[in-house]
Amino acid sequence: LFEFTVGNPTAGVLTGWLSASLQNCTGWDGVAPIAGNSAAGYGGNVNRERRRGETSSIVMSNAVLPSDDARYGQVVLSTDGPGAHILEQYATLDEYAAFLRGRYLLDHAAGSPPGVPRSAGAGSFGGLRSATGPSPAGATWNGALAVPFRLAPGEERRIRVWITWWFPNRYVDFVQFGNRDDGRSRLWLGAHYATVWPDAIAVGDHVHTFWDGLAERTAQWLDAFRGHPPEAVEHLLAQAALVRSTTCFRAADGAFFGFEGVQGASTGGWADHGGSCPLNCTHVWNYEQAVARLFPVLERSMRDTEFDVMQAPDGSLPHRVLVPTFLRQPWGEPIGGPVEPALDGMLGAFLKTLREVQHGAPAEWLQRRWPALLRLLAHVRGGWEQPSGVLAGAQPSTFDIPLHGVNPYIGSLWLAALRAVEELALLVGDEKTARTARGSFDRASLEYDSVTFTGEYYAQVLAPTDPPDGSWGGGCLADQLVGQWWAHQLGLGYILPADHVRSALSAILRHNLRRGFPSGSGTGRVFAHGDETGLVNCSWPEGGRPENPVWYSDEVWTGVEQQVAASMLFEGLDREAEQILEAMRRRHDGRHRSPFNHIECGDQYARGMAGFSLLEARSGLRVDATRGAVVVAPGARSGRWPLFSGTAWGVVEVAAEIDLSLLSNPRLRADDQREGREVVVSQ
Repeated sequence: LFEFTVGNPTAGVLTGWLSASLQNCTGWDGVAPIAGNSAAGYGGNVNRERRRGETSSIVMSNAVLPSDDARYGQVVLSTDGPGAHILEQYATLDEYAAFLRGRYLLDHAAGSPPGVPRSAGAGSFGGLRSATGPSPAGATWNGALAVPFRLAPGEERRIRVWITWWFPNRYVDFVQFGNRDDGRSRLWLGAHYATVWPDAIAVGDHVHTFWDGLAERTAQWLDAFRGHPPEAVEHLLAQAALVRSTTCFRAADGAFFGFEGVQGASTGGWADHGGSCPLNCTHVWNYEQAVARLFPVLERSMRDTEFDVMQAPDGSLPHRVLVPTFLRQPWGEPIGGPVEPALDGMLGAFLKTLREVQHGAPAEWLQRRWPALLRLLAHVRGGWEQPSGVLAGAQPSTFDIPLHGVNPYIGSLWLAALRAVEELALLVGDEKTARTARGSFDRASLEYDSVTFTGEYYAQVLAPTDPPDGSWGGGCLADQLVGQWWAHQLGLGYILPADHVRSALSAILRHNLRRGFPSGSGTGRVFAHGDETGLVNCSWPEGGRPENPVWYSDEVWTGVEQQVAASMLFEGLDREAEQILEAMRRRHDGRHRSPFNHIECGDQYARGMAGFSLLEARSGLRVDATRGAVVVAPGARSGRWPLFSGTAWGVVEVAAEIDLSLLSNPRLRADDQREGREVVVSQ
């Protein structure tokens, strides 16, 4: 959608044109190179004029593509500028220029003189006539609109132009891990929007009818962030662009899916287009918080897929789904990145489920999911839980390898998951499971803290039989408190002693924030270089780096950076958090990297959406639908804050310090290593 305002600041009358041109891309596969109006797949393209009231459009389609072709569809270029002239079909820029020159000579004011046609398809303009019929093989047509204006001194005019499209046929055109298809089948997924709109014309008519309301709501959305630092707002709201990127899509049945990212230089030549690392990768999407806040119904769809499709008979949860979902899922088979079902992804399922309930999923939805959650819990306990409560053994993870020993990355997720199970169990009335989960949590929390806390941060402790490769041992892992990040978002309190949490976060900043990345200073992919600053995934401040350390240890992942920064904000470590965020914003300031594109294994990487947790971490405000309440966390900051509540959003103003004695969460006990209490400020 484009809205242009043209004005006349002079003392004389001004006449001119605003013109828009578009190529009919139906038939193009999105990959083949285009030279002018020629490309593989083009041919049979047809443009036609459409006028409704003040709206003038060029409807672009393809006359030879069958309705089930992946490239079948429609694109429409429209304007509501009065007196618009149309060049339906042309091939060269010279033809376009001739069209504009001819119109300008004929018209010196808005609108056409009597008897002068407004369409190049209906007559000639100085010898130019619009091309007729479908385009020849290998070629397409372009189309152009031209809106004339005549402005008196000081006069302004608004001209709107919009582009809409409709392509109903998405097929599986990407390599799936464990895909059993031999390439001879066409696996149709469809597009959900095509079930809502019959064509691109209908979309365009809707846009025109409701443009003012859409613009007003957009302005309200932006105003909700008024008063906050512009650079912070830009990077926060850029998270929504990733949801709209080709990382994500919604199939015809309404199910929401996400790749890890979009193929790019960082995918190592695996492919040069399409989505990377399909699909719904549980351990990467453990970090995403933008879809959950902005589109909670779509986020809930991912949980439905996990429990209805992905979960294996043994209760495990493979970290990828094969689509269409009627395909046999990778149960008991090798999966890419890591080979076995990712344990951190399984633990995240408990946390995401509680999040979805707090974001408005109905009680019956949770009741329906509870048996699957119990099967998953039994699988985790049977496979990894030790008598002390900690998890040990080979623990497949987001680092694409199994982690070993008693380690804080898996451990903190396990602690948060146990607390989430307790809360979920109480919501469904399963008091036995709630008591069991609390008991496991109490034991495991003490054990993890006793075994892995070095006095400065949480480290990995291997058993004598654990392999040293892929470990970090006494190193400082940036992600060591990812479970605490989750716990704060869900109002679960501290899962480890608060003073140890703050100490560990401070240590991560000291040891992992690297200033300067000279060539050859690390292994893996390069996401920071030269004199840039970034948070590396792991460091070894006391030495002892293994010969083959945990994968990706020298890389800088923006999802981890934002997770750590949000964790610091939850703890009131604002200055420390800002050092990480400022470094990230400088690297993505538009000169070297886009603020709208966080890169990891591909562009538009889903882990980067961890940044939406920064808003709640800064404000201390969140909504809990299970209590019908806006909740203020300890240390909430005064100010004007955006707030999200299921399918609604608005602004909350915190004018002063909140008296924490007003009302506390009765399920947070004073003797369970937690400091501070939440307060329900509205019911």
